[in-house]
Amino acid sequence: MASSPGTSTEPDRIGASAPAAAERSGNSRAFGGLSEIGAILVLVGVFFAILMGAMDSLVVATVLPRIASDLHQVDGVTFVVSAYLISSTIAIPIFSRLSDIASRRNVFLAGLAIFIAGSAFAGLSQNLSELIVFRGIQGLGGGGVFPVAIAMVAVMFPPATRSRVTGILSAAAGIAIVLGPLVGSAIVQVTTWRWVFYINLPFGVMAMAVLLVAVGPLRSDSPGRFDTTGAVLLSAWVGALMFALVQVADSGWAWTNPYIVGLLAGTVASLAAFLVWELRIAEPLVPLRLIGQRVIAASSGAMFFTGVVLNSLITFLSVYVGIVMLQSGPNATGDVRDIIYFLAVPLVVGAALGGQILLQVSYRTMIAAGLGVAGVVALFLAQVTPTTPLWVLVAGFLPVGGVALPLIPLGFGLGLSLSGITIAVQNESPPSEVGAAIGLTRFLQSLGGAVGLSLLTVFESWRYGVLSAGATTPPEFQDAITAAYSEVFLILAICLLLAFGCSLLYVGRVPRPGTNPSERGGPEGVGPSAADVPGTGRPVWPDPTPPRNVGP
Repeated sequence: MASSPGTSTEPDRIGASAPAAAERSGNSRAFGGLSEIGAILVLVGVFFAILMGAMDSLVVATVLPRIASDLHQVDGVTFVVSAYLISSTIAIPIFSRLSDIASRRNVFLAGLAIFIAGSAFAGLSQNLSELIVFRGIQGLGGGGVFPVAIAMVAVMFPPATRSRVTGILSAAAGIAIVLGPLVGSAIVQVTTWRWVFYINLPFGVMAMAVLLVAVGPLRSDSPGRFDTTGAVLLSAWVGALMFALVQVADSGWAWTNPYIVGLLAGTVASLAAFLVWELRIAEPLVPLRLIGQRVIAASSGAMFFTGVVLNSLITFLSVYVGIVMLQSGPNATGDVRDIIYFLAVPLVVGAALGGQILLQVSYRTMIAAGLGVAGVVALFLAQVTPTTPLWVLVAGFLPVGGVALPLIPLGFGLGLSLSGITIAVQNESPPSEVGAAIGLTRFLQSLGGAVGLSLLTVFESWRYGVLSAGATTPPEFQDAITAAYSEVFLILAICLLLAFGCSLLYVGRVPRPGTNPSERGGPEGVGPSAADVPGTGRPVWPDPTPPRNVGP
């Protein structure tokens, strides 16, 4: 669809009239027709909503011992975390698709309202069963927050502004890693664990109020049907798979347990039915044809493998440093949180800067650079030993005995790549399916994180059992666990290198102001890509006129 200077072909919005948009000041044009103050308010509201969802499991995991003690139930307490993880993973594609066929703002608000309601009831829980159920409800809302927020940004702002905004929003994951344990610890020291859930209420309500006042409905001009059958089948296979993995990893069930065998068989059957159904219908829950687009395919693979790495790296690094490296020797006075900061803070910085850097380079250049650096330096984590000084581990750039042990560049590379992948999906998806495309990649990241962490937990436990079979002294047991964790870190490095391989498939770059779609989009930004051909539904953003009709 062509556009003339000063107009927008973006159909995905209603609200203020075109004349009203035209009368906005030049300074507001970079903010999608909103005033500068209005744009800031919207972004603050969206950022806090994303941060709440990202922090939730980390905060709750910190206070699990207090919850188990107060409710006098220890068995099954890990389901307080896994219930949220399972339901939020299922919710991602469902809310993403709803945002493409209904009002994006209202779908986002609905997810936020479900999250707030789940938080309130979780805080009121009188036993573990109630808490697990309400955590599941919380996850249903929380799973829809991030992908729908990114879809909103995709249709509210022109590409240059969108890249900067998305980079900042992508930093929420790293900030959550830093703040989550601190917030959880502080709450239980001052008051009851119930405030871990109640604290979500005021921030959630403020975010909803801001969006209701500042943003129009953002409805699509191409509404369609919701794929209820697809949603049921997706819930079936994801729920069965993740429940089986949780039981094996956290509860110690054997793979040969009849219940696990039944769950895995159900997973295969429902997954096959889901794929057949999604390929047959005209308006699927997850448009699998999107994977045929080169950028979406590359992003799907890269997100899956980075999901495996991010969840597992934080978990295994925390456990290894806490139970091995801090017990004796040069690190006896250290704190595991200090180590995680050196991973999470560079991740935040990398994600925030990624949107700005991507305005100057192609998708492939930045994403491949971030994943390549992270993959290569992660190989050195396999050489960490109990006697490795923590300052060597976190410094990252200092060679010691010919080995660099790299948390800082690892975190920075992950941050760059995560924001770059999200921005690439935003820009290269048809406007009518941007929610589904973002939801697909986010779903694969969440699924990769859950599956990877569960399988690696089982693997580490098995390898430690094998390696410690003949151990009789504490040093021998320590050597066994060090070897087991080294193998886990090696697997994570391989996953990052696989993600790097996916990044080599990228083509195109962020559209430059005034760029004609036929003049960009090929490898390294040279030559057109299929997604840029006129008639495919891609918007052409003129410079400096913004998309219209974003206001209330």
